[in-house]
Amino acid sequence: MTENLIAHAIAAVQRGWSVFPCNPAGTTCPQSGDVIDKQPHLITPQQPYKIRWGEWATTDLNKIIEAWTYSPLANPAIACGPSGLLVVDCDVCKGPGQLEGTPYAALHEKLGPLVDGTDVLRHLCELYGGSWTELMDTHRVQTGRLGLHLYFRWPPGLTASQASPVKGLVDVRGNGGSQGGYVLAAGSRTTSGPYIAENDLPVRDAPPWLIELCREKPRPARPLFAQPRRGGSIGGLVDTVRDAAPGNRSNALYWAARSACSDGIAIEDAVDQLGAAYSGDGGQRQAEATVRSAYRNQQKKEGR
Repeated sequence: MTENLIAHAIAAVQRGWSVFPCNPAGTTCPQSGDVIDKQPHLITPQQPYKIRWGEWATTDLNKIIEAWTYSPLANPAIACGPSGLLVVDCDVCKGPGQLEGTPYAALHEKLGPLVDGTDVLRHLCELYGGSWTELMDTHRVQTGRLGLHLYFRWPPGLTASQASPVKGLVDVRGNGGSQGGYVLAAGSRTTSGPYIAENDLPVRDAPPWLIELCREKPRPARPLFAQPRRGGSIGGLVDTVRDAAPGNRSNALYWAARSACSDGIAIEDAVDQLGAAYSGDGGQRQAEATVRSAYRNQQKKEGR
């Protein structure tokens, strides 16, 4: 089946988004043979994958018409930074136990071995006190791999982080780094499948908790974690958790708990003392779950 994708490119421009062409479905790199149908598409036959998309992206309909007249099967992509967007990318599960060894490993106890990006995003929403119903009340696109893109307006003048909230399952595209990032628009088609708009809702403002989670954080003036005091003492680890930056307290707690386990500190002591030092989102229940998860993973690593 052939389809002229210019209508989808124009629809994205009409929403005020900056658009550029990506390679048609099934395009392969002439050097490696890899499928590159998500990569930018220069409108010449010799180099179909070498466009500088950050410079090309446009809202100029004449430029769009010229590009898709030449290459009608090009996939339309959206440059998130100049479009004022934060797109949350919830990926599909890549295998059982994908969250083991992370601060979110306890989700496997609650949901089973297979956890996808939408499950994790729901957990983050609950953890930060957000409303799942409100979060989903925005423009959404199902990806070719049956993942989910949620579109939000990002506050002007604030830089989004390039870091994934949960690597491999919840990623973001926004205005971080030199170009931010891009997503394939609804109507695109790759070898994995089509990108389908789940609704025609307007794009909502990113909720405050999501902004806090995804904004670029200032670099710490000192090492990320203090050196622990060895020999079975938990005092230095308690200080590490207490002094951690607000956006990094969960990671600090998880790291400190694994160190405590390695030092031979009893798990209940770690739950009590590290949990008391933790002042992040989710409160003491989340702190205890993180400590116990860290102990399990550290014991597994050490073969205990």
